[in-house]
Amino acid sequence: MKFFFLISAAFALFVTCPVAQVRDGMQPESLSFVEISSAEYLPVRADEAQGKAGAGIKIVTDIADDNAGPPVERPDRSHLTIEAEREARLGDLFAKLGTESDADAAKLVAEEIWAIWLDSGSASVNMILRRGTAAEKKGDVDLARRMYDHVTTLSPDYAEGWARSGRLAYSENDLSRCITEVTQALVIEPRHFYAIWTLGNALEKLGRREEALEAYREARRLYPELKALKDRIAYLENEINGEVL
Repeated sequence: MKFFFLISAAFALFVTCPVAQVRDGMQPESLSFVEISSAEYLPVRADEAQGKAGAGIKIVTDIADDNAGPPVERPDRSHLTIEAEREARLGDLFAKLGTESDADAAKLVAEEIWAIWLDSGSASVNMILRRGTAAEKKGDVDLARRMYDHVTTLSPDYAEGWARSGRLAYSENDLSRCITEVTQALVIEPRHFYAIWTLGNALEKLGRREEALEAYREARRLYPELKALKDRIAYLENEINGEVL
């Protein structure tokens, strides 16, 4: 509840608070979005995949091949709609991510979550998002901006599009747009730890370190083993506590 109040208040913060660069010391690490190429897969139910799997999505079944071990036992979700199954899978993965104590294993779980987030439900939107991500990686900000704008226009209920567009705005120091867009991503998907991370970065640039710390703590609640979050929380706690003393 406290974090959602922070999100709702974020719009007012960038209006009333002067923009300032992060203070002396450790800069927030620039995290990278997970990139899923067309060779990767997003598991879907085989009985619902006909005509619904997007480009580059392979269908995964429980049938083991000759060289594999026994099939992995999975919950029977055949009675669920595609959207309900997606949410059930995300719920299971976030429960696992929140309790996983090994950083490498946690990263694999996070990548599974991101594989689900990357599927907008539209092959065209997926392709445009990949083009935007590739352009941003190459430093072609103008093309990346056009692609992300297409994504959010074509699919306004797609959290990943808003999250990536908001991060690009942050890199351009357009904090008003950044906060607006990552907040939109969080309205759609409140567990989007990368959007929360970006919100924390923007709040820091606005000099709102306590609010930024709250955002980082919420992201760490979802993804406890992300090192960048641990480091940022430790840094800000030291800074804030040092001033109090």
